[in-house]
Amino acid sequence: MNPCVIVFAVVLAWVLPVGPVWADPLASWNDTSPKKAVIEFVERVTKAESADYVPEPERIAVFDNDGTLWPENPVPTQIAFAVDELKSLVQFHPEWNDDAYVQAALDGDTATLLANHETGLLRVISLTHAGMSTDEFRLRVQGWLATAKHPRFGRPYTDVVYQPMLELLAYLRANGFKTYIVSGGGADFMRVWSEPTYAIPPEQVIGSTAQTRFEWRSDYPVLIKTVDNIFVDDKAGKPVAIHQYIGRRPIACFGNSDGDQAMLEYTTIGNPRPSFGLLVHHTDAEREYAYDAEPQSSGKLVDALIEAQKRGWTVVSMRDDWKRIWPDSPAPLKALAAVPELPPEPPPPPPPPPPTLFDNAWVVEDINGRGVVERAPTYIRFEEDGRVTGDTGCNPFNGSAVVKENTLKIGPLATTRRACKPAILKHEIRFLDAIAKIHGFAFDKEGTLRLVNSAGTALLRLSPLLEVPANAPPFTAPGNPSP
Repeated sequence: MNPCVIVFAVVLAWVLPVGPVWADPLASWNDTSPKKAVIEFVERVTKAESADYVPEPERIAVFDNDGTLWPENPVPTQIAFAVDELKSLVQFHPEWNDDAYVQAALDGDTATLLANHETGLLRVISLTHAGMSTDEFRLRVQGWLATAKHPRFGRPYTDVVYQPMLELLAYLRANGFKTYIVSGGGADFMRVWSEPTYAIPPEQVIGSTAQTRFEWRSDYPVLIKTVDNIFVDDKAGKPVAIHQYIGRRPIACFGNSDGDQAMLEYTTIGNPRPSFGLLVHHTDAEREYAYDAEPQSSGKLVDALIEAQKRGWTVVSMRDDWKRIWPDSPAPLKALAAVPELPPEPPPPPPPPPPTLFDNAWVVEDINGRGVVERAPTYIRFEEDGRVTGDTGCNPFNGSAVVKENTLKIGPLATTRRACKPAILKHEIRFLDAIAKIHGFAFDKEGTLRLVNSAGTALLRLSPLLEVPANAPPFTAPGNPSP
């Protein structure tokens, strides 16, 4: 063989790695003992030749949510949702102003609510969660998540999740684990966003629950939320819920507080299979929060931290063991003072004067270029005193609108809680989502109204409706669902 060929082959073998090079599955974790412990456990239970091999159907991993997968300070996210719902509804219920727990919620006194779960917190939950269908509740949570942001970090709540834990979830699933949420939060609340946020489907979300009631409304069946027979999925309730809903003992458990201690004990003590327990310790005041014995709201970690030393549970220090806290997210758009100028439209022919928002009620002809659902008449009327009323095609609404030159800001809106068919509910979600993004308006030469976003893109196209349909349902205050 040519000596040059031999030299080239030797150099090539030295330069190129042998076999595939795999990306680090836990790239946001520092190379400290917690990361090594996780990887060692997963490799030990997934290698067929290992003495600790666990068959794939038994690879169950359970995760607490608040404080383990995303923050629970300054208050748990579901409480933030409930308080915002109260603020929207209290204008229709002046009698609520005499309720001490409602006032505590509106004043931000969450310590009072959390100290009285069975009275204070239950009162707020009953006013903002009960009496509506499960579909209506999902719609309200989706609408809230579309605009609400974490008060400290200024990002949507579903962006304020821990990147290292997202990597851990993906790493476990890639190795045959089935991942579950087992949390004290409401199951119906978490199931709205768990799949797009964590890739955990709704059927793998276990949380606090209350009895639902089957009813017929209009011409189809619905499930109505109540506050009857409440089950709190916390502390000793977590192992009970795992047995009831999963039917297998987990081999891996991840939590952050004393509320997760029983779940960690059930997973790791007396388990016939190899097991692993991990606590997330909030030690990073600069990037997130630092607390254990004295959290701002929930998440106290004292007894479980002591128990971790006895039981060999892994303790993750956010400050020391995580390279980063949050996933990448697009930079927030700066609010625009005015809508970019649209191309000039030819003046409308005389004799009709140029239309204004206040000339007519307006019926929606198109949403985001995708049309509208048939048999879902959706209309809106602007009043010169700043009020706005209408119907989403499913529920009547009212609220406020600020008009200045060619800029327009609509909201907040309050809607009733009438149950509608799934297709109509989806139509309502699209309409309300578009309304929340409106920044201006313009008219076509034919008198068609276009409501546009900050970039000048038409989100809604509307035509004049000289008279609201006579059979339109009357507006009723949210919280009083129509029969």
